[in-house]
Amino acid sequence: MHLDMRREFDGLQLGDCRRARRVKRIVERLSSRPDESFPKAMASRAETEALYRLVESADVTFEALSKPHRRETASRCAARPSVLVVHDTTDFRYAGDARDGLGKVSTSTDKCQGFYAHFSLAVAGDGNREPLGVLAVERWARREPGVSTRRRAGELTDAAVRKLPRESARWLRGVEHAAAEFTDSEVSPIHIMDSEADDYALYARLTDRSHRFVVRGYHDRRVVDEADVRTIKQLVAKLPIEFEVYTDLSKRKIRMFNDRKRTQKRAPRTAQLAFSAARISLKRPDHVEKDLPTELMLNVVHVREIDAPDGNEPVNWTLLTSEPIDTDDQISRIVDHYRARWVIEEFFKALKTGCAFEKRQLESMHTLENALALFVPIAWGLLRLRSIARDYPDQPATNLLQPIEIMVLQSMKLVKPTGIPTARETLLAVAQLGGFLKANGEPGWLILGRGYQELVTMAAGFRLALQIRDQS
Repeated sequence: MHLDMRREFDGLQLGDCRRARRVKRIVERLSSRPDESFPKAMASRAETEALYRLVESADVTFEALSKPHRRETASRCAARPSVLVVHDTTDFRYAGDARDGLGKVSTSTDKCQGFYAHFSLAVAGDGNREPLGVLAVERWARREPGVSTRRRAGELTDAAVRKLPRESARWLRGVEHAAAEFTDSEVSPIHIMDSEADDYALYARLTDRSHRFVVRGYHDRRVVDEADVRTIKQLVAKLPIEFEVYTDLSKRKIRMFNDRKRTQKRAPRTAQLAFSAARISLKRPDHVEKDLPTELMLNVVHVREIDAPDGNEPVNWTLLTSEPIDTDDQISRIVDHYRARWVIEEFFKALKTGCAFEKRQLESMHTLENALALFVPIAWGLLRLRSIARDYPDQPATNLLQPIEIMVLQSMKLVKPTGIPTARETLLAVAQLGGFLKANGEPGWLILGRGYQELVTMAAGFRLALQIRDQS
């Protein structure tokens, strides 16, 4: 990968400069063969043992390993006129024998353990949604039975439940941790969250601390009575249509362990969407903290599909936001911001498939967290590689690959033999090395990882052949 992943670890402080140099060597190996096992990715048994010693060391932590990448991400953000920070949670699952520190993950069996991670991914807000890096990652494992289980068993009273730390507080912590990376710059990011973040307390605290946000609503929240309107759903149903657009909806595969209609399988289609917007005043729910304001003023943007085909769930988004809604362009921009949320889903695929993180044979939460810190910049690099080739297809391939790698592709006649190929041509050539067929649509993460591994191996052989020729 022409993006030098070692730079994402510049200034690493682990108490020993030799350890920092070792991290860079390890990352160089892993980034060239991201989906391979550790023994196969490393050049020798000694390097493999060095990797295991590193991630097992009590003196090496996730926070220390990830700090340089967070700093580099903030620097990339500062160079952009507009920045989005997309927040979401994923889980990592591991089968087999029990591993120290891991816990149960939702819908998993007793033989499956894992942990959760909440990511804050920076994305360019210029419409191309180029991924800029990860600003924060919160990790945790559920080592106790769930609150509902303990309540049913009589172990917890309602009063005790209200005093327990809430996992939902991770959304605000993610915003605060991301914002802390911008204390020395003028970056004012817009925070993007899916409907799981729909929480009155979160809205109140984001507003109080002047954070900008776009959050997809889920609950039919109460609003200050306006005639016969008492909830958000009733309000948006009565809003006049501001404008309509036609847009292409992409194919969506079914999500495992999820029976909600809006996350089910969908064929690609062109949809007619109607946009509405209004200023609303939310009522404080009865169950939240009484120190929160009794009313909260927010903007709402509603997007609904007109005449969806039979058998298809129509698009129906209710977006709650701090952003202005005075013009059609502003309303449209809010929806475009929310559509950038898919980038973090692609990041998770790069991490889990492209880097095969859930296949890592490590025995504890500590070692897995340290390995995660190594793979986060690599997954971001893979995602950025594909994003640039897709969104800037005519850029020169020298922005993606090293000259010798381009020479290999040219000698194999996978790209034009003279001149500099484009980023798009290069991406497809790398995918072909991984077994990609053009009739199969866009190349996936596993195909790209395999293809790049082949290219790196061939480039190494090509480089060695040139050295032998020059010495003879």
